Amino acid sequence: MEISVEKIEGIKDSDYFYEAYNIQVENHRILTIVTYCEVTVTKWIKDAKKSYNSKSLSKTVIVGLSVEREYDEYSRYGLRDTPFQLLHLCIGSHCLLYHLANPYDYDYFPNKFLNSFLSDPKVVVVGMGIKEKASKLEREFGVKLKNAVDLNELAVKGMKRDELDLGRYDLDRLAKAVLGKHVDVVRPEKNVEWFVMGKRYCCCDELTKEKVLFTTVDAYLCFWIGSELFDMILGIDSSAAGSSKKSKKKKEKMK
Repeated sequence: MEISVEKIEGIKDSDYFYEAYNIQVENHRILTIVTYCEVTVTKWIKDAKKSYNSKSLSKTVIVGLSVEREYDEYSRYGLRDTPFQLLHLCIGSHCLLYHLANPYDYDYFPNKFLNSFLSDPKVVVVGMGIKEKASKLEREFGVKLKNAVDLNELAVKGMKRDELDLGRYDLDRLAKAVLGKHVDVVRPEKNVEWFVMGKRYCCCDELTKEKVLFTTVDAYLCFWIGSELFDMILGIDSSAAGSSKKSKKKKEKMK
């Protein structure tokens, strides 16, 4: 599967602070916003919701979600339970990479709009190991995922293929099983560097293009797999839905 990343240069906006990237996943283009700014996160959620239309679940928003930290820290007692540092959200062709503030800092304030969005019962959050991530997000950041759905469990329910042991698949293997063998992400042999050396962005390190690319791909795969599985469960022909979208775009171009 061909994937690529291109940074959008020359963005100047006094009200919002972010970096933008075009991510290409085969023939699909994704706009990724990277930010630490709460106001930007609020605007991204509003814009992404407006542009999204779920064929599977009426009046419901499907969100691909993951979270991670740069390094695992260990003590003599084992792995330390340190806070997440980066939140990834994907809604359709829109992805957000949000630098999370340290919840134990004295000046930390929770993002109320983000919390309100993810706790909305009409928002279905899909991801890998989502229950553990949801528990940690609520414990550390006060973010409650009202409607969290684990992709492995959804795949077992949607595909009904007991011989595949779908409950144990990782993201890449699950993507091939649900979306097709062509969805094959070739990942770097070494760990991807998070930050560009020597570059600062308003007191926040700039993510490398490689990090933005693979983090976006992961969030998009979560969204894509989740949407496909809901289509299977509800008996919706996703290929027909996809072709209707393409024909609609062609008609718009001809006008």
